[in-house]
Amino acid sequence: MPLFLPLFASLLYAVGSWGLKLGLRRGAGPRIVTALSNLSMAGWSAPLIFFFPGQPNTSGFWGAILAGTALFLGRLCAIRALAHGDLSHATPLLGTKTIFVAVLTSLFLDDPITPGLMAGAVLTSLAVTLLSITPTPSSKSWWPGKFDRITTGWALLAAFFFALTDITVQKYARILGVGWFQPLMFATLALLTPLLFLPWLPHASSFQALLPASSRPSTLTGSAVIGFQTSLVILVIGIFGHATATNVIYAARGLWAVLLEGSAGGGAASSDRRILVLRLTGAALLLAAVALAVGSL
Repeated sequence: MPLFLPLFASLLYAVGSWGLKLGLRRGAGPRIVTALSNLSMAGWSAPLIFFFPGQPNTSGFWGAILAGTALFLGRLCAIRALAHGDLSHATPLLGTKTIFVAVLTSLFLDDPITPGLMAGAVLTSLAVTLLSITPTPSSKSWWPGKFDRITTGWALLAAFFFALTDITVQKYARILGVGWFQPLMFATLALLTPLLFLPWLPHASSFQALLPASSRPSTLTGSAVIGFQTSLVILVIGIFGHATATNVIYAARGLWAVLLEGSAGGGAASSDRRILVLRLTGAALLLAAVALAVGSL
């Protein structure tokens, strides 16, 4: 498996998420951000049908639909986490996807749970705690003023659904053929996307307010980048398998996100160095946890 591909995708994820976060700060609605990034993924994946072979298989078709549905739910949760919390908080937590992938792989793909995996889960819990701490702004103490349970909860839910997506891809993509599986998977994602706007259907005039003009450049650019890197990761897993190993490398997006927000500013990590240190430590522990878990498989 070309290891540089998931590493490259992890960097693109941090850059794309930064664009989406800027769009959200400038007034873009979470639903329209989710919809645009979903449609971008479908657009990047559609041409694969012309370059990779496929063969009819009923279980493969249902697997693609399941993967698309799980990805839809994961994207919804990820955007909710990004809308509520900082990039340097939400993105590293998505690295727990590797633990979920390892556990789900052992349950559904006949791989055993090892002591290293359990140790990795413990380290992950500690990392999640560090990433959730926000020290009191007016105090010099490092003791948390609050725990951002909402961002943490949405990010962990997103990680679970993304993990379910990955093991479904690993199990069924080569049965159907990646040239058929991935376009069908993302077509399912695109078909589910209008469900996000059901509350707005009686008030069509409010759609423009979901994406103000000032938010469009960053939102559209971020959506394009997120769509490309997601399609790339799914393609790598679909062709080579190794969902857990791919996600270990892909978990580097947490470090990229912390470094990006710390240098570019705009989040709590850029205004309070205590938060930056806590999140860098948490992100590093998270990478150590997933590496330990995968190394024991």
